[in-house]
Amino acid sequence: MSLDYGIIGNCRTVALVKSDTSIDWLCLPRFDSPSIFSKILDKEKGGSFKIYPVGEYSIKQSYVENTNVIKTTFYNSESEFDVIDYFPYYRKGSITLRNSEIHRVIVRRRGKPIVRVLINPIMEYNKYAPGKQIEEDRLVFSYKSTKLHIYSNLGLKELYAGEEIALPEKGYIVLAYNKLKYFANIKYIMQEMESTIDYWKSWSKEIKGGSKYRELKVRSALVLRLLTYEDTGAIVAAGTTSIPEVKGSVRNWDYRYSWVRDSSFTVQALIKLGLIEPAYSFIKWLNMIYAEHGVSLQALFKVNGGDYISESILTNMAGYGGSKPIRIGNEAYKQRQIDIIGELVNSLYLFYLKHNASPEIGEISWDLIFGFVEAAIKEWKEKDHSIWEFRGTNRHYTFSKVMCWVAVDRGIKIAKKLGHSDVTERWSKARDEIKSSVMEHGWNSKAQAFTQYYGSSSLDASLLLMPAFGIISWRDKKMLSTIEAIRKELTNGPFVMRYKSKDEFGTPKSAFIACSFWFIDALYHTGKRKEALNMFKRIILFQNHMGLLSEDIDMENNELLGNFPQAYSHIALINTIATIFGER
Repeated sequence: MSLDYGIIGNCRTVALVKSDTSIDWLCLPRFDSPSIFSKILDKEKGGSFKIYPVGEYSIKQSYVENTNVIKTTFYNSESEFDVIDYFPYYRKGSITLRNSEIHRVIVRRRGKPIVRVLINPIMEYNKYAPGKQIEEDRLVFSYKSTKLHIYSNLGLKELYAGEEIALPEKGYIVLAYNKLKYFANIKYIMQEMESTIDYWKSWSKEIKGGSKYRELKVRSALVLRLLTYEDTGAIVAAGTTSIPEVKGSVRNWDYRYSWVRDSSFTVQALIKLGLIEPAYSFIKWLNMIYAEHGVSLQALFKVNGGDYISESILTNMAGYGGSKPIRIGNEAYKQRQIDIIGELVNSLYLFYLKHNASPEIGEISWDLIFGFVEAAIKEWKEKDHSIWEFRGTNRHYTFSKVMCWVAVDRGIKIAKKLGHSDVTERWSKARDEIKSSVMEHGWNSKAQAFTQYYGSSSLDASLLLMPAFGIISWRDKKMLSTIEAIRKELTNGPFVMRYKSKDEFGTPKSAFIACSFWFIDALYHTGKRKEALNMFKRIILFQNHMGLLSEDIDMENNELLGNFPQAYSHIALINTIATIFGER
């Protein structure tokens, strides 16, 4: 198997479309809803939705330029046709149209192609086959209260039976979730397609920055937009669950939730691209979460703000590449991860002050900032699970201490701007105390590096971010030594591992894509600019054919692994382009 997929979506959910048009993953109506198509997690028995030709054809697939619309072209010496896949998404006046529908437009280019269509939904994570029948103008799949309505001009009986279909000049298949369409014809569908293409092209034009690697920036921004649950502003970490970090291992997680940490990094990337509206949507989501939960903030939430995310294991699917367990939900929501305080306050600082994305900090936002700075001062001495979410391992992680320093530092800057001088003296003392602790206890003189946790000799790539957050200079001798130690122990060509130390699941084996970009940034900032650019050119070669990145790379066979597409990886890519090519 390989992650040869593109994604389409409506800012509520995404579908993974394979290079041969097979939709192998789709959850409706939300990212974290039970799956309808799940072949990606069970190659033999998982449900899917595929359009394929009769006979031998070559295939090429790409996005319609600067959009989230996929075009797959089948061609041979006699015939050629396109399959164009998208969720309708566009504005009509002040309303955004983004129904739970997948449109598949088929355009005959030449010859007389014959196709078959496989529509095989299996509900609730591959557990239940729905009933199937033709009702008036549509084919209907029914399970309990869920109905999938299939509209098409290709012949309902042929679709029902999976028979051969001679393609008309223009054909369509519409999958509508729990919704009747009062009209569906080729003219209407073509208008929907053009409106969607026009919307995404217009949106992409708003992306700021230079021309260097613009295509990569635009694709990454479009990915981040699709991973945003627009109803609330929450941003999911990835569109899938249980694609393994290492094949055959148990490092399989459900990433269809909104991590405060990942989302905060996303805000940083969006602001750099000049995409203020989606960044502000996340700020509003933070305010909503704070209003409900106060400073007792957990690491991740459901996209609608729900805070209970139970984790269970499915036993009825084979797993991606045979990797088990398949997890639904994520128990990391129970963990103490105090680093998220720093990422959260930093995102507000970037939005309101550094980039002046909004002229005013509202009363709720200041209350939020004040509350979380106070929480950082209170909690920085505590053990936690930190950025890598170690299960069952509470320690004094250096990265978490650094991020508590960031929370207080940014809080001071915001307080000074707003004239809250009553807190700055006390906060400044706390900031100095945290930094002294990091410099003394986070540093290991034997390793000549900042290490993963106090008293440890283990290296950790997250500490490459220390100068980016301002707690230490890039040219500080300790930082230079740390970068060199990470180069020797955690890097392998363009690949960088998070850490090598044994954890509760054994010894890590895969490279973490975001860490490669962090290391490139470190090279650039410490004067090794040619090396940074060369490493950048090498790592971007590992995007798939659609320009998408997952979480990890298998360093032995260069295979993309981990949940897909991964927000972290695309965020880091955007930030590295900004670093190397001087875009701020």
